[in-house]
Amino acid sequence: MSELFHIDPKLDIPIYRQLVDVIKANIKNGKIPPMTKLPTVRDLSDELGIARGTIKRSYDELEHLGIIEKIRGRGTFVSYRPSDNESRKERAMAAIDHMFDELEEMQFSMSEINIFINLRLRDRALHQDKVKIGIVECNPETLYQLTEQLREIEQIDLFSYLLGDLREYPYKISEDMDLIITTAAHVDELIGIIPQSDKVIKTALTMIPRSVAGIIKIAPGEKVGIICNSEKFGNMLYELSETYTENAKISKPLVISKENEISKYLSKKDVILVPENYQKYCSDKVLNKITRFATKHRLIECSYQIDAGSFMYVRDKIEKLIDSKIL
Repeated sequence: MSELFHIDPKLDIPIYRQLVDVIKANIKNGKIPPMTKLPTVRDLSDELGIARGTIKRSYDELEHLGIIEKIRGRGTFVSYRPSDNESRKERAMAAIDHMFDELEEMQFSMSEINIFINLRLRDRALHQDKVKIGIVECNPETLYQLTEQLREIEQIDLFSYLLGDLREYPYKISEDMDLIITTAAHVDELIGIIPQSDKVIKTALTMIPRSVAGIIKIAPGEKVGIICNSEKFGNMLYELSETYTENAKISKPLVISKENEISKYLSKKDVILVPENYQKYCSDKVLNKITRFATKHRLIECSYQIDAGSFMYVRDKIEKLIDSKIL
């Protein structure tokens, strides 16, 4: 490190000025890259054997020139940016040479360095070129469930949108979205209200088998309630329950926000249907009431997902987009 801050006491040039000049020169030639952390005043003073006041004077001048910056609690860093007329290629080559010098000092061979560079380039390409996926649904419960399902696919950034919000603000979806996923029930409306209609693909929904199995087991005559975050999701569960049960007494859904009605609603039920991860929508008060109900009665958590065929189609589309970005 000391060679980067070399000074000659025999010269007529003041020590602090020599230090300013040598730091500026090494920043310019790439030996000290931008954002490099510089030694503390104490450490550099001990290393060079010159007074701390001299080091501080040099650092103060460099800071005044905007070449370095002091960040409280972190230290002193290079903030120098070469002038516009300096060659970007020359600066890039100097930075690469500096990296090679450091790796060779660590006794890595050129073949090893080549492997490291290719690995890092691949990692950066994968990180920077994620596919942007928008998901659109009419209710927050299903939107959350589909988003969680799509997280299984790597190298994507997910953005969730409620259909009602897009009706009012169709430009909420970024123009650089690569793919927009919605369900068959909403695809026509969505294509009509957003500018990126060519990126919309439709999927089919299905309730997960565990939830269907729970609903099928509801006996004739049992009193069934539905507690949910949104009326739309509640209506979906109501229609499904009527399809899969026989002579069950199904009540109209109750939204979680009606806290004062929860106790009375629960008191007259044998079975309650709730969205999976219902806890995220409940206040502590409501959650306690549902938890107490579940100790004596049945609670069926219901979740929708993209069906297997649609999910395979979506995954294939995304993988092709990822490949096109990397290549």
